[in-house]
Amino acid sequence: MRMGMTGAVLTTVLVVSGLLAVGYWRNEVAASVISPEIEALTAAPPETEVRTFAVQVDGKPSGTYTITSRKTDEVITVTNSADVLVRKGPFRYQYTFRSSENWKEGRVTAFESTTNDDGKRKTAKGTATADGLTITANGVIRAGRSNVLTTTGWVPPGPKTQDAILLDTEEGTETAVKVQALGPCQVVVNGKVTPGQKYRLTGTGIDTEWWFDTNDRPIHQRMMWDGHKVVLDLTAVR
Repeated sequence: MRMGMTGAVLTTVLVVSGLLAVGYWRNEVAASVISPEIEALTAAPPETEVRTFAVQVDGKPSGTYTITSRKTDEVITVTNSADVLVRKGPFRYQYTFRSSENWKEGRVTAFESTTNDDGKRKTAKGTATADGLTITANGVIRAGRSNVLTTTGWVPPGPKTQDAILLDTEEGTETAVKVQALGPCQVVVNGKVTPGQKYRLTGTGIDTEWWFDTNDRPIHQRMMWDGHKVVLDLTAVR
């Protein structure tokens, strides 16, 4: 299961990179109801912000995904935390994911992650170089790019972006993806419609949908893994 994308692998039941991200979704404008305690989604982002998402698998509550962003000078540090538990009959699957990303001027300057995928432990790390990143994942070292999107789903594609590289911060791998702007979306907050933009990302093993508000902050993710529907709904912002 990869969070936020999209991000890990639920082998027999589902696969979330992110926690995150990936299936086929129709091009449609939909409304997602968010709890009343969320205030001022379209306000300017604070220096520190915590966004909490409820994770559903096939319509059943299955855990939480949290994105915390902190801005210090020109660097934004984004930490991600996913805790997922899926039960189906005698089957029980547990997944945890912890990561951090440093962003500067729209590029990743460092990242680090640890994953426990139902007992299978993984680590990945990226450090800045003059040309991009040096990525170490599960003991393998290779060169990577910094001008990327990440599977945690923190940064949206540019409005005119058609091709991008998606960095899986769980596996340390990069995948070329096609980006399609699907048009406007809307979420209902306190009975009021808040507009946003949604995108579809597709590539080898990747097919996910990300929604962002007018300040480019994530508000919703949806994907399919091994035929199972995975949805991340925003439940709180503080």
